[in-house]
Amino acid sequence: MNLGAHVTVAAALGADPWVHLGSALPDIATIGGFRMLPGSGSGKVGDGIALHHATDEAFHSHAWFLERQKNVFDHLTDQGVRRGAARASAHVGVELLLDGELFGGNRSEARAGAVNAALLLAGTDPGLGQLVPTEMRPDWLLHLGQLHRWRPPTYFADPAAVAVQMKRILERRPRLAMTQDEVPKVEKALAAVQPSIVETAEAFLGELTELLQRSSP
Repeated sequence: MNLGAHVTVAAALGADPWVHLGSALPDIATIGGFRMLPGSGSGKVGDGIALHHATDEAFHSHAWFLERQKNVFDHLTDQGVRRGAARASAHVGVELLLDGELFGGNRSEARAGAVNAALLLAGTDPGLGQLVPTEMRPDWLLHLGQLHRWRPPTYFADPAAVAVQMKRILERRPRLAMTQDEVPKVEKALAAVQPSIVETAEAFLGELTELLQRSSP
């Protein structure tokens, strides 16, 4: 799952915006190229970071995700896409299409509001600098102060936009990178799986939330 979806799950589980922020921080760090210190984070922010990892574990092992990932992977390998690129595209593509659906429906305004409220907090607490190594802290705090620029990823409802974005994401990793000729094949595979994501996204989100509620201490 990605930043916005993590906050959406956190908001469904509780109203504390500091928990919401914590749930997004690992992705915020990845986006900016920062490394969070293992075990860093305390209080509500620490609770949110722990929720992020629990959510990722539940999401990536859930049949909903695994089935759709496999469908895209099989489609791509049948079309001759290399296995590394096919696997990465299937994994990331399903996540991004889910983002596009969660932030493109009739609940998108409330969800975007929760994300923005959480991200605005990031620039108000210098103590968040403790989450990363000392040498990274000035740039990290600057990065956190820019999060007000976040916008809902509605463009990820378009398989073509997702395919282009994935090419950019993966191009620095030679074993996973797509060739230009593979981009339309990825778009076609994502377009084929998208209806099942649109039809089931809200039910899946509810099921994932209930699963996390049952497993929380």
